[in-house]
Amino acid sequence: MAVEGLLLDVEGVLVADKRYQAVPGAVAFIRRVRELGLPLRLITNNTTDSRSAIVEKLTRVGFDFTAAETHTCTSAAVARLRELRATRCLVLGTANLRQMFADAGFTIVDESEVDAVVVGLDTDLTFERLRLACDAVSRHSAAFIALHRNRLYPDAEGRNAPSVGAIVAAIAYATQVEPTVIGKPSPDYYQQALTDINLPPERVAVVSDDPFSDLAGAKRMGMQAAFVLSGKYADASVIETIPRAEQPDIIVGSIGDLLVDGELRWSD
Repeated sequence: MAVEGLLLDVEGVLVADKRYQAVPGAVAFIRRVRELGLPLRLITNNTTDSRSAIVEKLTRVGFDFTAAETHTCTSAAVARLRELRATRCLVLGTANLRQMFADAGFTIVDESEVDAVVVGLDTDLTFERLRLACDAVSRHSAAFIALHRNRLYPDAEGRNAPSVGAIVAAIAYATQVEPTVIGKPSPDYYQQALTDINLPPERVAVVSDDPFSDLAGAKRMGMQAAFVLSGKYADASVIETIPRAEQPDIIVGSIGDLLVDGELRWSD
């Protein structure tokens, strides 16, 4: 089936990792997709940068995106917290992440008596902050919000590091409370992007370096999926543990390989 729109992961797909060096062929791929007139959106579980910061970093290496084309798990979490009428939040994450929620109007505290615990990537996580999160969820009934549950991410040195999912798993195990997952592969998150480009799921392809989270979730929603080996996983055999119905449709070395003679590989 032909693809009429694209949802693109950022790190591992357009750029190799948090150093934001463009993957070879990625800039040309985006240029050609725009020439073909296909709508696209960036879908990222980045919990360390704002939408404007992500766009700025991509612009530096030759891409041309706008903040309106960027869907982040943090912006989706802000909307969810407002729905919950939360005001006081414990945020496990970087100083940038805590500031993003403060700028959105929430009171960010390092206490357990809060309305919500928000879990992002916390590279300076301490046992005390983990204890506060567990106490907030188990004793004070705080809403447990996971920005995502990714297992690994390529860090600024190009190494695989434990991602948000590892922290979320610790809190869930300790408290026996399952979180509300905001980012990919949440159906609500994907639906926001689909609504934005006004296309049904079967006409949209998701391109990601994470077959366990992003792509399996995309397949469950009826979208098509392309797994690139330019990020977390260089060996396609990792998909063997994924149920067949949730395995990607296409596996390529990098995003540029999705073009054949200037056309998307999904074209009729």
